[in-house]
Amino acid sequence: MDIYLGFDPGGEKQFGWVVCSRTKQKLAVLAIGEANRAEEAFAKAISGIPNEGTVVGAGIDAPLFWSESGDRNVDKLIRRAIQQLGAPSPGGTVQNINSLRGACLVQGAIIAKLLQKQFPTITITESHPKALLYLLGIANRLLHPSKISVAALSEWVDAVNFSINDNERDAILGSITAFAQKLKVKGWINLFEKESNPIIPFNYSVGYWMPLNLINS
Repeated sequence: MDIYLGFDPGGEKQFGWVVCSRTKQKLAVLAIGEANRAEEAFAKAISGIPNEGTVVGAGIDAPLFWSESGDRNVDKLIRRAIQQLGAPSPGGTVQNINSLRGACLVQGAIIAKLLQKQFPTITITESHPKALLYLLGIANRLLHPSKISVAALSEWVDAVNFSINDNERDAILGSITAFAQKLKVKGWINLFEKESNPIIPFNYSVGYWMPLNLINS
C-alpha cells in the first residue's frame, strides 16, 4: 500500500499532519490531526501508518531549499501565477524566505530531516497549500482559501465523514502534492528544476511540484 504524508507547520497546536493511502487515482485519509511541533507531528504520522503501508512521498508547507540570491525564482513564478488567478496577497501566500515565520522555516526543515532519516529513499516535495488551491482552480477572486473545505478536494481525496480544520486541510494538500509528484500528473511540473544555484540544507531528494502548466498551456 502506497502511503503519502502531508505536513503543515504552524506553531503550537497548529502543526497539521495527515497520512493518506492511494485508492486508484485518489487518496484516502487514514489518520489526521494537529501537533505542537515537528517531532510530535512526525511521531503521530508514523503511528498512523498501517503495517502494510510503504511511505513513498511527503509534502511539506515550508521552503525545503534556499537560494544564494535571497528570493527564489520558483516563488516569483508562483506569486505571478496566483495573482493572475485572483489571490489578493500573493506575497503573503508565498512569502520571501527572508520573511517567513520561524515555525514554517525551521520546523518544516526538521520534519524533512526526520523523514529522510526514517525513509532514506523518500522524495519530499515542497507544498504551498493556499497557492495550490488557486492553481487547481478551486480558489479565485470571489472564493478565498479560508472559505474552502476539504469537500472541494473530491477530485483528489475520497470523502471523509469527520470535521477537518484548515491546518489539517493544508496537510492534505501537501499529500496531494506528493501524490501528483509520484504519479507525474499531467500539467504538473517540478519548479525546483528552474531554480538557480539552490542550496539544500539536508541530504534529501527535493521537489517543488505545482500544476503551473495547467494555467500556462
